[in-house]
Amino acid sequence: MKTVSDPGKPLPGFPDALLKSTIVDDAPLNKLLFEVVIYPKRLTVDEFDWILDLYRAVCPKDRIRLFKIAELPFWSQVADPILTQSARAVGRAPYSFFEAARKRISAGRSVEAQLWDGCEIDDAQGTFNLNIEALKRRKQGLAWYVRFLFPLDFATGQLARLLRTLVDRIDVFSGHGGPVFAFARDKKDEAFTEIYAKARRFWGIDIDMLDLTPFRMRSELKSPCWLNALGSPFRDDPDVAARTKDLRADPDVTVFDQRHATVFVLGAEPDALDRNRLTKKVLVYQRMAEVMDGNILDVIGPLAGDGFISNAGATDAWLHRFSPASNWMAVPNV
Repeated sequence: MKTVSDPGKPLPGFPDALLKSTIVDDAPLNKLLFEVVIYPKRLTVDEFDWILDLYRAVCPKDRIRLFKIAELPFWSQVADPILTQSARAVGRAPYSFFEAARKRISAGRSVEAQLWDGCEIDDAQGTFNLNIEALKRRKQGLAWYVRFLFPLDFATGQLARLLRTLVDRIDVFSGHGGPVFAFARDKKDEAFTEIYAKARRFWGIDIDMLDLTPFRMRSELKSPCWLNALGSPFRDDPDVAARTKDLRADPDVTVFDQRHATVFVLGAEPDALDRNRLTKKVLVYQRMAEVMDGNILDVIGPLAGDGFISNAGATDAWLHRFSPASNWMAVPNV
């Protein structure tokens, strides 16, 4: 095994130690990308199509190459799609290959609809991906999430505008955005062992937990990210609203009141928040954690990998790393 640096274009706050990753089978175990995630309360077919149009507006046309739906257990070419019977019936309508997903939405069934550029984790270009999913449990109904993934050279100002645009149209519980650890799905344990070591040092990078959290996001929040969107019931809570007043006065925080959520941007640019060189930037994230107090995800783990599994409570400690009573600094580095 060897390590290499990601050849992307990192922001000044992203040091080489964060971008390096162990290479296994000629591919890195993890990679830094940008994400924007929302947790809708529901999605209609019209909103589904609107999200597809929004993705098309922010993703270069030549990077919309592959699609995936629940009915097809493989990726198919957008330019030469494998069509379901329902897709063939609608002819040449935009994104007709998603017609089966539209029917699932109308019927209240689980949904998977993805667009991807086909760039694997070892690709120097990074990757563009849109994932719209609804998970279904008999007693809990549907839990939705929509995630956009972008390369590190994607304009950060567009990330903030994208989240604001989404929550102005879509009724959400919450949302978040900024840098995130992507990982090799077929080597998850090894990847998360390395992600744990990086997360111990770099507090400003989100960890993908979408396999664990969607149903929890109705009443809980992800820990502070560079971008944070609080929809109802959170922003309507009197205690949260009271704590938000102080945050609005912070010159390092930009607040946008959109139709369905309030968006908080913590600083002018995303920052890795290197614990070895923590600056006053971390104070903004701690203030955001105070606003979220009592609502941040808890008892969620453990995540994969030796570090999270061998250190009891490490996953929860990471989620609460910005909280006043945080013990993330005290968790062993093993």
